[in-house]
Amino acid sequence: YLSKNAKMRNILILILSIFTLSLVSCETMSNGNHRMKGERGGKHDRGKGGKHEGKRGKRQTVASVCNGKNDLSKVPENYLSAMLKYTKLNQEYLIYVCTEDSDGDGKPEFIVVESTGRPEHKSVYYDSSNKYYEDYDYTTNIHKFAAVYEDQTPRRAGRNTIEEQTLILKMPVTPTSAVDKTKTDFGAMGIALNGVSLFNENAAPGDEITDELFTFDQCSGHPENRGTYHYHVDPVCLIQKLGGKVNEVSKTDSGTTYNWLEDSGDNAGLLLGFLMDGFPVYGPIGNGEKDCKANAVPAIDEYNGHLHCTADFSSGSYHYHVKTATQGGKNDPVFWITNNYFYGEPGLIGQ
Repeated sequence: YLSKNAKMRNILILILSIFTLSLVSCETMSNGNHRMKGERGGKHDRGKGGKHEGKRGKRQTVASVCNGKNDLSKVPENYLSAMLKYTKLNQEYLIYVCTEDSDGDGKPEFIVVESTGRPEHKSVYYDSSNKYYEDYDYTTNIHKFAAVYEDQTPRRAGRNTIEEQTLILKMPVTPTSAVDKTKTDFGAMGIALNGVSLFNENAAPGDEITDELFTFDQCSGHPENRGTYHYHVDPVCLIQKLGGKVNEVSKTDSGTTYNWLEDSGDNAGLLLGFLMDGFPVYGPIGNGEKDCKANAVPAIDEYNGHLHCTADFSSGSYHYHVKTATQGGKNDPVFWITNNYFYGEPGLIGQ
């Protein structure tokens, strides 16, 4: 027989235990920030294998540096033309570029790119009141990604919608190859020229990345549960807006015609954005690649990049490429955005 005080004490202990467990659960979900609401489970294994375990890209809450203004006065000359592309592409959802001199010695340590993360292209994931909203039949993805279709269900990514973000990318002013390579983590690892986050080919623990293909919109992107819109694969609408070559594909099945865009394979020289380590990302190699002087280029390395001159870096720069079916990473017939490891020492990305 328990006294009233003992009963009350036991009830309080039970309540506190439930509250503590709920906090742990919330923390676990917030750290795995790429979970798609309503997604099926899968066999993807987070961080399995690899020769440089332990280090991961830095992602944290950071304050604005550019404060709504562009200041490229201290951007290195060899990066200037590339950084200007960030400031000129969007007309509404503006992107700002500046530098950060954190120790006040007059020499900046970081080039900073700040974005709201919203693309200026059509998406079914915008609110219907947004000018960029456009409906999309997810069944199109069965045909678009037919090479990896294994009876997945084409569907929306739960209730996720595109929300305004505060993305702040800080990348080294002078990027260099890292001796100890850092794993790319879940979430943003870079920012495309239109301000959209670049993710790698990993899904959240318990999810299969190929399943996510069938939640993509008409521009091959989708938002995660905090509203961060992002690309895992070649961003066809961005490629088209940048003047790259894309193919308009149509297929009629059971009386319904499906239309989508595909990379033409001719965009290896097209700059798409930058990763946290300060190295640029170019389009898929596809049909081949020449350097800025029309010479042959080195083979792609294990980080899915190589060094040679480009139209943006006439003196040469290491750069990544979006993967193709036969070059870089997995032998997949999908153009995943690289990569499992950063080639250089990453800065940080926050929001």
